[in-house]
Amino acid sequence: MEVSVSDLRAIRAISYREVIRFLRAKSRIVSSIAVPLIWFCAFGFGLGSAFDVRYGSLGYAEFLAPGIVAMTVLFASTLSGISIIVDKEFGVIKELLIAPVSRVSLVIGKLIGGMLTSFLRAILITILFCVIIELHVGIWDFLGVLLVIALIAIGFGGFAIAIATKMESLEGYGFIVELIVMPIFFLSGAFFPIERLPSWLLTMVVFNPLTYGVDGLRLFMVGTSSFSLPSILTVLFVFDIVVVLLAAYLFERSGV
Repeated sequence: MEVSVSDLRAIRAISYREVIRFLRAKSRIVSSIAVPLIWFCAFGFGLGSAFDVRYGSLGYAEFLAPGIVAMTVLFASTLSGISIIVDKEFGVIKELLIAPVSRVSLVIGKLIGGMLTSFLRAILITILFCVIIELHVGIWDFLGVLLVIALIAIGFGGFAIAIATKMESLEGYGFIVELIVMPIFFLSGAFFPIERLPSWLLTMVVFNPLTYGVDGLRLFMVGTSSFSLPSILTVLFVFDIVVVLLAAYLFERSGV
């Protein structure tokens, strides 16, 4: 597929629009910081202190922090699907389809916009964690964190868009996403070491792509992981490619 200049302009305009929508919604900015902090304080300090949970030399708060960053990116990525449905309801999608650009460029624009807003959220949370629990993340490790954040955001943003193309209402989309996303998050190893799981549960965790995102963040943020870096990046890249192609195909075939 050839990418024209108009496609590139459409990608830039749509991604810019997504970022501006996020920055103008002050409540979204506040909630994107407050909600992860509530989870972190409740589980990292509350549960960790009550039961003196540790992972090797790491306290439970340090172990949990990368999982909360992954949660922030995962939940932010689902907003890519919500924006598709909102734009359908208000006729924005129909206006975009009149323009001489490919539908795939619309999907890519949504994905890049979602990735950029995920960056903003996750960077804020990561900086707060570095201050609160005194994590020491070097410049190269921080770049690694950004890479993993981008891979999680693109993959699950594409996943959300693929679902949204088949949905007609926010209520239906919210139900389906919650039904799928919450198990993905809880079975990602964000809250517990995967090495200690029973074999039947470990199988589900290993086939969960978010597991590798959490593990990659944990590797760069606190220096420990269950998988090697090449394995983490390979799984995330393959997942992203498959899901983005699926989202583009469904969007191309849909009647939006």
